[in-house]
Amino acid sequence: MIARWFWREWRTPSLLIVWVALSLAVACVFALSSIGERMEKGLSAQSRDFLAGDRALRSSHPIPDTWLALAQKESVKVSTQLLFSTMTFAGNTPQLADVKAVDSYYPLYGSLVTNPAGRGPQPGTVLLAPRLMALLSLKPGDELDVGDATLRVAGEVIQEPDAGFNPFQLAPRLMMNLADVPATGAVQPGSRVRWLYKFAGTPGQITRFENALLPQLTAEYRWYSPEQEDSALGKSLERSRQFLLLSALLTLLLAIAAVTVAMNHYCRSRYDLVAVLKTLGAGRKALRRLIIGQWSLLLLVSAGTGLLAGKVCESILLALLRPVLPATLPEPGLMPLIWALGGMVVIAFLVGARPYHILLATQPVRVLRRDAIARRWPLTIYLPVMALVVVALLALLVGNNMLLWSVLAGSCVVALLCGLAGWLALWILKRFTTRVLSLRLAVNRLLRQPLTTLSQIAAFSLSFMLLALLLVLRGDLLDRWQQQLPPESPNYFLINIAPEQLGEMKSFLAEHQVIPDRFYPIVRARLTGINGDTTDSNKDEALNRELNLTWQRVKPAHNPIVAGNWPPATGEVSVDEGLAKRLNLKLGDKLTFTGDTDTFTATISSLRKVDWESLRPNFYFIFPEGALNNQPQTWLTSFRWEQGESFLTQLNREFPTVSLLDIRAILNQVGMVLQQVSRALEVMVVLVTLCSVLLLLAQVQVGMRQRHQELLVYRTLGAGKNLLRQSLWWEFITLGVVAGIVAAGGAESALALLQTQVFDFPWSPDWRLWLALPVSGALVLALFGGWLGVRLVKGKALYRQVQG
Repeated sequence: MIARWFWREWRTPSLLIVWVALSLAVACVFALSSIGERMEKGLSAQSRDFLAGDRALRSSHPIPDTWLALAQKESVKVSTQLLFSTMTFAGNTPQLADVKAVDSYYPLYGSLVTNPAGRGPQPGTVLLAPRLMALLSLKPGDELDVGDATLRVAGEVIQEPDAGFNPFQLAPRLMMNLADVPATGAVQPGSRVRWLYKFAGTPGQITRFENALLPQLTAEYRWYSPEQEDSALGKSLERSRQFLLLSALLTLLLAIAAVTVAMNHYCRSRYDLVAVLKTLGAGRKALRRLIIGQWSLLLLVSAGTGLLAGKVCESILLALLRPVLPATLPEPGLMPLIWALGGMVVIAFLVGARPYHILLATQPVRVLRRDAIARRWPLTIYLPVMALVVVALLALLVGNNMLLWSVLAGSCVVALLCGLAGWLALWILKRFTTRVLSLRLAVNRLLRQPLTTLSQIAAFSLSFMLLALLLVLRGDLLDRWQQQLPPESPNYFLINIAPEQLGEMKSFLAEHQVIPDRFYPIVRARLTGINGDTTDSNKDEALNRELNLTWQRVKPAHNPIVAGNWPPATGEVSVDEGLAKRLNLKLGDKLTFTGDTDTFTATISSLRKVDWESLRPNFYFIFPEGALNNQPQTWLTSFRWEQGESFLTQLNREFPTVSLLDIRAILNQVGMVLQQVSRALEVMVVLVTLCSVLLLLAQVQVGMRQRHQELLVYRTLGAGKNLLRQSLWWEFITLGVVAGIVAAGGAESALALLQTQVFDFPWSPDWRLWLALPVSGALVLALFGGWLGVRLVKGKALYRQVQG
């Protein structure tokens, strides 16, 4: 009996919409929860590889032995590195090298890629970057003088797991064993060196060691963890994860709305059937068993189709994201399955309990009086409870972050605007007179049922707003990536250009038709005072190392001014906005810097928003021209070159002391992320679009019966088919325009929060939303109106009902 009832009712449009919406909700939650869990585990392991350890500690001198003893006590492995620059000699050919001295434990995580493969920095040997090999004309087995020591070249170092992007790196890499450093004589008291300590262990061991060590760290030490990845690639991947999460959130909200509308409509359409069954003797217990059985079968089918679709969606997303994910991803646990099925059950109960309860309470008297509707669970109580449960469920799923609250705030704004715009539209329509009969019929239909009209505006507005939200943010995300990686991005940096070489370098580049991006003077100094107070007690990373200062006449294009005026005058300086917030700096504050030759002060005249994600030189402080002339300077520039290696070889020979940094590999990696993640985002746009269409169909289905009855009356009074179709078109065009205006307001509100608080994008009002959404709403809903008109007026069905 239950199965026959379910199969008969299954074909009703409302239940089909409920089934598809629930299936999409299950698929979305399962796929993204599974991918999110696997990505989190995999990227956590990959982050350790990028750091070559679970934690890292940087210092300008060796750390106390007691700290190493503390690590040993907690069974934490330690790997030590020493970084410095020194001159190397191959015969009579000198070349500055950036030395990385490591111990036998390096790397704790990740892989050191060498040529020949498997060569580590053993005592008595060195590994050289390919460019350093070319500059010195060396091959494996040759000897190289590093300071006072003569070491054998074991091969090339192709890739280091913990090598980041540093446009201020002075020279190509030379990797050696830490035990050979004393023999070189390159490290003396007062030498500029950096000590790096990498730590590895179980989560419990690392946590205990970290808790014991952190209270002992002073301002001269910097502690790293894998979560502090601050590169352009890291931030792009994090934004992509947030966007996938946003897509899941929007899909869930639209699915919940579609299920709510469709389920309420289905139950209302079955009031008469239940009343007749009760009149014929059906008991409450039998009806309850019938309804619960039907609902259970619907949930079972939705769970099966949803999990199958979710697995397919997960496979598609993993295939698209495979090039930018770790090589091996851990298998997901049971939580994605629990979230998907548990979320479906909770959603189904929330949206189905009240309509089914009212349906079950339908009285037999409804056979005679169609206005007899059971009153159960007042909406004034039910809706707040339902909203609280949904918000709590979403907060558990996506976490307590700005992403959730921005979308919910936008939805609340839409609800408020729906009320205001709806009543305003109805007020205007009441005073609107027209000679177009079809438009007048449409207006009268909207005015007769104001609550139904407002609910339709709310549903349409929510669909348009959330879809617009996703499309605009996806466009902003891709635009942001393109800004980081424009087609003509420089792929080479020239570093450590001496002042006397500047003119010759410009002439050399001009001779070879190479157009450099910009020349930056570089001065190294420390920020040692703020408004006369010393910075010794401040642990901010920017205050505990030498900074690269510069001067510029023209403001960098990727550094918009957010406060003050450009350019800085004599005695002034322009400061990064982010650093100013961390140090509580404001316009007019006086900063003291200590350089190699003297100490100087400057007053803050402007704050810049620095794009630290761009693969271009960026600076905390920019001075006016001439302000740094008393300090030792070098110069830096960048350019794009794709026409072979001969020019680069000639450049190295003409300027052997100038360092050439090749970032093509980094550009290729970021470009791959852009391409692959963009494809994955398109999948999510399709999911959200499907849910939007479902919500639109559900809301159109709600008014089907009422409109059919009205069309019967109009047809009885002599109205033609064309007139009836045109009235439906006008009705939906009006709803589309109002819904589009409301959606534009809600989308602007949510975008302002999301772009500034979640994705860290600059925000400005988008006038295109206010034009595109009303026009799109009118066109889309006009299509629905045309489809509905064809269905209701098509053929002889209307005639038969009129004649009957």
